[in-house]
Amino acid sequence: MGKKKKSSPAPPPPKTYTQAEVDKMKGDWQTAADKGYDTRLAGQKTLWGAQEEARKSQYMLDQRNLYSDKLATAKTDWRTAADARYDARLGEARTGWHDIAEKNYATRLDTAKTGWKGEEEKRTASSQEAFNKKYGTLQGQYDTAQGQYEDLQGRYGQLDKDYLQSENRYGVLKGKYGDLEGRYNTRGREYDSLQGRYDKTFSDYGDLKGRYGDLEGQYNTRGREYDSLKGKYDTRGSEYDDLSGRFEDKERSLNRANTDRRRQDYGSSQAPSGGSRSGSRTGSGGLSSDAERRALLTGDYSFLTTDKGRARGQGGDDSWKRYLR
Repeated sequence: MGKKKKSSPAPPPPKTYTQAEVDKMKGDWQTAADKGYDTRLAGQKTLWGAQEEARKSQYMLDQRNLYSDKLATAKTDWRTAADARYDARLGEARTGWHDIAEKNYATRLDTAKTGWKGEEEKRTASSQEAFNKKYGTLQGQYDTAQGQYEDLQGRYGQLDKDYLQSENRYGVLKGKYGDLEGRYNTRGREYDSLQGRYDKTFSDYGDLKGRYGDLEGQYNTRGREYDSLKGKYDTRGSEYDDLSGRFEDKERSLNRANTDRRRQDYGSSQAPSGGSRSGSRTGSGGLSSDAERRALLTGDYSFLTTDKGRARGQGGDDSWKRYLR
């Protein structure tokens, strides 16, 4: 028999972290990164300061030289332009005026040159004194720092390159971490918004469910009341139908009795009492005209010249005609 293969052990469950642990790891990582950055930054601050002072000194020197060059060029151009303008005006002037002007111009020019030269020398001396006073000590410090920098540059050139690469990677990772943190905050706000909407919807659903239960109870109660009223209505309907039939029977019986009574009254009023009355009739028990038939049917004798008609008043209206339609 072959050996049974041993089943491989189940993999360990994945490591899970709580939000507090994640926040703590983030804080530790940020603290370590800041500490490393501050350590590297402290070693470069002195060098950066020296470089900045050297750059400022060189900038001031370049500006001074540039100013001197521009001033010399401007003076030459001004002198050339002034001579050209003067020669043009002088050629057009008179001989006597030319001599006087030349003499006056030479005098003023000499005076002005003397003053300009003195003022320029004063300004130059003052600027040089201020420059030496401000940057004389810095020049020595700059030379010393320059030598130290060149020594350090040779010793730590590769470290500087590695640091720049690490700093670039740190900047990239920091930007990615900022993007992820922004997305995480956005999702958090969206989750809070959805949670609030869900809670409100759930509350509204509970209210609607309660109101639906109340309406369902009211509907069942109204249904029972409607069934009860419908049963009562059916009972009353049958009672109404019965009473209506009985009423119609009574009405027909009463109409027949009234008709018989009117016939009897009419017969007794038309009994033979004289020649003129009996001569107008067609027989002993018949009706003499259509008017008598209408009076018998309607019970209205006001249009007949009888004792009952005269008792009710002569010249009755035509209300009897509605029964002949």
